[in-house]
Amino acid sequence: MAVEPRVLQRDDLLRAAMSAGFGTMTERRLEDFRQDGLMPRPVRAGNDGRRPVWIYPVGSDQQLVQLLRWREHTQNVDVLRVVLWVEGFPVALDAVRASATAVLTTLLHEVEQDLQTEASRQGLDPVTEQDAVMSAVATTMAAKRGKNALPRPIRVTADERATAVAHLLQIFALGKQPDVTEEEAETIEKVLGVSPGRRQRVEEADPWLTGPASALVDAADFVSLPKMANALADATDSEWEEARSPAAALFLQLPVVTRTMAALTGKGNFAGMGGYIVLDSEPIMAVFMVAFVLGARRADWSGNVEGLTDSLAPWPTLVGEMKQVLDMPQHELDHNLAGHGTEMRDRTQRIIKALLNGELDPAPRTPC
Repeated sequence: MAVEPRVLQRDDLLRAAMSAGFGTMTERRLEDFRQDGLMPRPVRAGNDGRRPVWIYPVGSDQQLVQLLRWREHTQNVDVLRVVLWVEGFPVALDAVRASATAVLTTLLHEVEQDLQTEASRQGLDPVTEQDAVMSAVATTMAAKRGKNALPRPIRVTADERATAVAHLLQIFALGKQPDVTEEEAETIEKVLGVSPGRRQRVEEADPWLTGPASALVDAADFVSLPKMANALADATDSEWEEARSPAAALFLQLPVVTRTMAALTGKGNFAGMGGYIVLDSEPIMAVFMVAFVLGARRADWSGNVEGLTDSLAPWPTLVGEMKQVLDMPQHELDHNLAGHGTEMRDRTQRIIKALLNGELDPAPRTPC
């Protein structure tokens, strides 16, 4: 027998927020969220005596809680609109499109400003001497240490690292296709940390990274900031809706799969997937995933994207099954593992630790 969904009023939403740990949530803030298009508006359902009764759509309480959780990572309204839409909440598509475009346009402007600043510092022309400017920026980025430094998943020489970063900036920031040798492309894979994907296997599957490393340069056709901005602007409404599910899979499921593999293997960058571990802790990545899916479809990479997202589909169920071990009495768990080797016992303990720490929970996760 079907259960009628519960009618949601303002106080229900405020209670949901309080139950989730957001005790400072107020009616005034809820109104601000409605004004920003981050929460749906209530509709009048009648009167309670002389007092009008306003009700919210089913799921509005969940939307509010998720919004508050994402706001712990960013308060950028444009980014929040896109994240909520990717998660499946009812946010107007026109507003989402405008927000995603605004985010990438701002990033493009920041890149241009950074290049002009560096050009002035080096006494170079930002247009005619762009490659030299890019090389200078890359050298600074590659040498940086500390909290804001680029990750160093695989060791390469300082010169190789600087050259690889310069090529990556040309590809992803400017949308150019630099002329690189296969050896230079292999170094780029090492700097990105994906090179183990050519030899390490996930269970019985073939290595996911195949073909010439230099093919990475072709990605400039659809993963650069300029190309992604164009993809967002040119895509039809139906293309946006079709991109919603695969973007959600990449943004929300791929990091969980990566963290699961890290727990199973004890290797943070197993199969070169370490870069995806914290993907879902950066809300702006939802914008990039939408743009990536739209661009990939237009670059005839739709089959690759569909194959990847299809492979992610079973993982939420698998993680749910893993969580059952937390309800198992310790003596029963010890008994079940007694007949297995050290590797299986260590793997199980790592999974249990990851589950207890919330590492395999869906986003948004608590910011570090």
